[in-house]
Amino acid sequence: MARRRRTVFLLGLGVIVVFGFWLTHRGGSDNKATASGPGKKPGSQAPGSISPTGKSAKSSLPIKHIIYVIKENRTYDNYFGRYPRGDGATEGKTSDGRTVQLAPAPDVLEPDLGHSFFDGIDGIDGGKMDGFDKVTNGDSLHGYSAFSRKGMPNYWSYADNFVLGDRMFTSMYGPTFPEHLYTIAAYADDVTGNKLEADHPNGYCADPTETVYHFTDITKHDAKVIMKAEDKSDTATVGNYWSEIRACFNFKTIIDELNHHNISWHYYDEDGSWYNAVLAIQHLYNSPYWGPNVTTEDNLIPDIQKHHLAKVSWVIPPSGYNDHPGGPSVCAGENWFVEWMNVLMRSKYWKNTAVFLTWDDFGGFYDHVPPPHVDYMGLGPRAPLLIISPWAKQGYIDSTTYELSSPLKFIETVFGLPALTDRDGKSADMTNAFDFSTTPDFKSRKLILQ
Repeated sequence: MARRRRTVFLLGLGVIVVFGFWLTHRGGSDNKATASGPGKKPGSQAPGSISPTGKSAKSSLPIKHIIYVIKENRTYDNYFGRYPRGDGATEGKTSDGRTVQLAPAPDVLEPDLGHSFFDGIDGIDGGKMDGFDKVTNGDSLHGYSAFSRKGMPNYWSYADNFVLGDRMFTSMYGPTFPEHLYTIAAYADDVTGNKLEADHPNGYCADPTETVYHFTDITKHDAKVIMKAEDKSDTATVGNYWSEIRACFNFKTIIDELNHHNISWHYYDEDGSWYNAVLAIQHLYNSPYWGPNVTTEDNLIPDIQKHHLAKVSWVIPPSGYNDHPGGPSVCAGENWFVEWMNVLMRSKYWKNTAVFLTWDDFGGFYDHVPPPHVDYMGLGPRAPLLIISPWAKQGYIDSTTYELSSPLKFIETVFGLPALTDRDGKSADMTNAFDFSTTPDFKSRKLILQ
């Protein structure tokens, strides 16, 4: 009888241990989008919803610092359509069947062009890439424009000497705010637009009255319906699946992994800005990291000069220097980037740093390459991509398919972190842009520009 009781006890104990192990490893509620419903949705999976093949050991790559710079609202063709190498275009198609020449792009473009979720669907037009005259203000054809080297000599010089990516797609149809969520989480909780309260002085988790639209509890059948509607530019059907929610979330980000593994990070952005993705993550906004790790961009150059550069940094330019059409000068934004890049190249960090510069959405501008339709969020039209590092291939055109989640995959590869979602988990790791076979001449790879 005692032996039987002991056997039952051991069996019960085994069940408890197995159940406890399952609870610990199942990707529990901390990994879900708890602020707004179920975390896992077909085609747009929440952080923690995939099972990576196992966390790799910290890589032996010589990159020790990664800087991810996100500017505003441009396509590849708008910036590099006339560049002599890469897949660019100098003419574009319109919705009425015309082929028009891309006009010389002005340094300052006014008014702003439509770049909403619906504008992205209209522009792409099921892959025909002929609807950019249908976006808001698009009938002016101002979006059918392309720069030359004269208009942006420094961006083109970086392309000459480092890596230009001509298959960098935006993560979704648009616009800015949800795209920025992908840059920290490879996920946006199916948010489809910027905040609806444009005149509020605070932002996101700092303002409980701010709201956004997002897809609501999408089933597999819904996902198929939405994707078919997107391919037909049927925006009315797509909008039927939206609802309004508070613009504050609690899903997992790569910053949580960096914290867990004691890897330093810094997020540079203006206080309360539209672009500040970290401001929309409740457990980061309400954490001790908020003050020291989230500061304005004014601290970037001093941090480099005082040897305080974090292992991973996000840099969001000030509104006057982010290349956004509708006011800021592209030349001024280019000079802003060159200023701190020159400081970086002269610093001790240059020899082991990789800089990824891209733009968050298409901004209403024409682009001729159809994006992969991976889920009901996108992908959206191409954005320019520059990869700058002494280890980057020289004058290389990287035609690997990337999106805004791909730099997260590079971060995960360098520091041995697990994937967050399907987006970064399935992305190329961006090492194709680098040559790690031989040590470069760090001095000759500096490009100090004026």
